[in-house]
Amino acid sequence: MLSSLYEGHISVKLTDSKIQLIIKNTYNHFSYLIIFIFVKISIALNSLATKIKICLVTVTLSDGGAERVAAELSKYFVAQGYEVHHLVFSGKIEYDYKGKVHHLIDSSKNKILNKFIRLIKLITFFRNNKFNHVIDFRTKESIFQELLIHNLIFPNFIQTIHNYNLYYYFNKNKFLSRLMYLNCKRFICVSSKIKDKILEEYRCKNLDVIYNPIQFVDFELVDDVDYEYIIAAGRMHHSNVKQFDVIINVYAHSILPRNNVKLILIGDGDLLPYFKDLVINLNLQQMVVFKGFVENPYFYYKNAKFLVMASKHEGFPMVMIESLAQGTPVVSWDFNSGPSEIIHNFENGLLVKNQDTQALVQALNTLFEDKTLYLHCKSNAKLSVRKFDITEIGKQWEHLFRKS
Repeated sequence: MLSSLYEGHISVKLTDSKIQLIIKNTYNHFSYLIIFIFVKISIALNSLATKIKICLVTVTLSDGGAERVAAELSKYFVAQGYEVHHLVFSGKIEYDYKGKVHHLIDSSKNKILNKFIRLIKLITFFRNNKFNHVIDFRTKESIFQELLIHNLIFPNFIQTIHNYNLYYYFNKNKFLSRLMYLNCKRFICVSSKIKDKILEEYRCKNLDVIYNPIQFVDFELVDDVDYEYIIAAGRMHHSNVKQFDVIINVYAHSILPRNNVKLILIGDGDLLPYFKDLVINLNLQQMVVFKGFVENPYFYYKNAKFLVMASKHEGFPMVMIESLAQGTPVVSWDFNSGPSEIIHNFENGLLVKNQDTQALVQALNTLFEDKTLYLHCKSNAKLSVRKFDITEIGKQWEHLFRKS
């Protein structure tokens, strides 16, 4: 039997076998299309079902460097499609972040009752949520509390170490410290010196170094200052880790005040009245400017001649890399730890002998007087900290997740 198809004046004769072949091919193509759509839908649904869940544990989301790192990482993780939860012990939130916040703070004034309620909330939270990765940014104030939390409540977790003074994270009793971290699958140190110290003192093997990240954003110059200044920033806590009193005295003995270069101090805390009294005693009220807590200090970093640091110790000072990211050089003591892994001497700043006040005075004078050196350090500042960009650091965290 013959069939004919007509298109204009052209006649094409099709046999039954050819018609069957066309139908068969059409059916096959349609089947492949259906299978392709089904596979795509399955992949999408599977992706939703297996979405990686991350829990970032902090005391607050404000004030400290570790908390700022948690906030920055949360934005990166969410952008990469991870589901992020913040478990916040004390409730104070000032940093910009992404993800869902879960507060453990309770309104009870009874400290014992408060701790008990917090414990119940912790147990309930981890019972109702299963995470691929739990990252703890907290210091350890109570060994017995942490023994309970780490071994009976937390699943396998990652502990970040943000300070060279290990007593913030480890107990002097090494047996108790090992017991506290039985469920810790990795320690993330924010500097190589911290890693070396943990390895030497506690013989931990599961150590990695991932530096603190920063966002490279080009901010405008501040419009509320019309004078030259250097800058220092940090918490004015009673422990006086940042040693603003040292910075004020070093500044007073430098040539900067008589050259009308002011000192701006950013930060707040219980030592603020003491520092203000010191400024009055040195008769520097017109030269030292207290800005208090500033939510976005980058504007001030960008417009400063340089940043000065005189800390007792740190982990990996965020203000240092944030200043350099704005093109502002740094003058600092070579304290433990961080500065020697950030500052390249005479390239992006000046690094001087630790806790040597006279050397710090001379460094301030040198960077102010030597214009060629200053411009050289300033031109290298941004490029010197590109490796700390959130994109690069975020990839290192993702690599850690894949191998954990």
